[in-house]
Amino acid sequence: MRRPVLLLGVQVAAVTAILGCLLVIAALHPRRLDLTPERRFTLSPYTREVLGRLAGDVRITLFYSSQAGALRREMTDLLALYQEAQPGMAKRLGVGSYNTAVVEAGERHEAVEVVSEEGVTAALLAVAGTPSVATYFVVGHGEHDPRDNDERRGASEAARALAAEGFRTGVLEGAAAVPADAGLVVAAGPRRDLRPAEVEALAAYVAGGGDALVLCDPGTPPSVAALLRRFGVEPAGDLVVDERARLFGTDGLSARVAYLNQDLVPDAPEVQALLPEAQTLRVVDAPGVRADYLATTAESAWADVDRRAGDGAAFRPGHDRRGPLPVATFTRVPAAGGREGRLVVIGDADFLTNAHLGVLGNRDLLLTAAELAGRADALAAARPAAVPGGTFSPLTLTAREARLVFWGVVVAPSALMAAGALATARRRRLA
Repeated sequence: MRRPVLLLGVQVAAVTAILGCLLVIAALHPRRLDLTPERRFTLSPYTREVLGRLAGDVRITLFYSSQAGALRREMTDLLALYQEAQPGMAKRLGVGSYNTAVVEAGERHEAVEVVSEEGVTAALLAVAGTPSVATYFVVGHGEHDPRDNDERRGASEAARALAAEGFRTGVLEGAAAVPADAGLVVAAGPRRDLRPAEVEALAAYVAGGGDALVLCDPGTPPSVAALLRRFGVEPAGDLVVDERARLFGTDGLSARVAYLNQDLVPDAPEVQALLPEAQTLRVVDAPGVRADYLATTAESAWADVDRRAGDGAAFRPGHDRRGPLPVATFTRVPAAGGREGRLVVIGDADFLTNAHLGVLGNRDLLLTAAELAGRADALAAARPAAVPGGTFSPLTLTAREARLVFWGVVVAPSALMAAGALATARRRRLA
């Protein structure tokens, strides 16, 4: 009787020792597995790139209320991620409320009222001396307005995303006179022709070393197309069709941005953008400029030259064009005094609307294009994922993926249950 008890004691001691060793190893070499849909407990590549550019130590002071325990834990957990990635009052810092963080570097300090990864990273950019860019949205020709909260036509979410990265957004009523402090001019889908004075003002602005971002839908107004041709870019006026990129419940006209020019964007985001209704762009010869393709679609896409795809038209060999197709370009324009004008053109404007900005990589594409045009040293890595609202996280599926889910989750289990019910009924009859 003593031997089994002794053996049991040895086994318990061995198991305890093994578990203790595992706990010690886990404590000495911690590893975190982030399974949240929005990657809440992992810093984004964009934030890590910003941290890598910091030249000195940064101090973050957190002011919190003792009654908000859960919020305090969330904020301290987030700041711990920054400390791991980059080791290293209130009245003086201008803080007037609890649950606020202050980021300091040297003499600069920036308050963050909503302590999130996006807010802290924006503050790090500010205290690191990254200059803000005065960004003007041209309106008055049917463009998407950054003041408009409408889901389909408004671009207020795009303005907020740009502001979080140091782009001070404003509105330019007409483009006959570009403000002297303009660091970036955005024309987000003009539907009507620009006046000759506006075309000349924008051309002179870019040729003089200014930076611009032009988003043009299929059917670009002739004056806008003529302006772009001056800088080596020609809108093709076609319509990109990509059935494989079709999202569940939509048509097949969305163009998936499959490739970004690695020479221009070395750290391209992994999530691909989806342009709701895009046209292709062509690089043409223009004196004194250098134009390159910035983004292309996947091989599965094709260009409907006559824009018939809304009627379910099929690909016509020898007439329509197969992918990959260019949908974005980047132009450099040498200017006086060693300056350089930069122009980014994208063959779709609807992707920055409030309804589409949060789809897949659309937000990253907008911010990458703005960085490339408005700043010489662009930050193009993937940004923090937007926190989903409500209880459930959004799930974006292509039509093919939706069919697989339907057959795997609904049809197959229902068929098995029906077969089981039939087998049970038959067995009862035979009994």
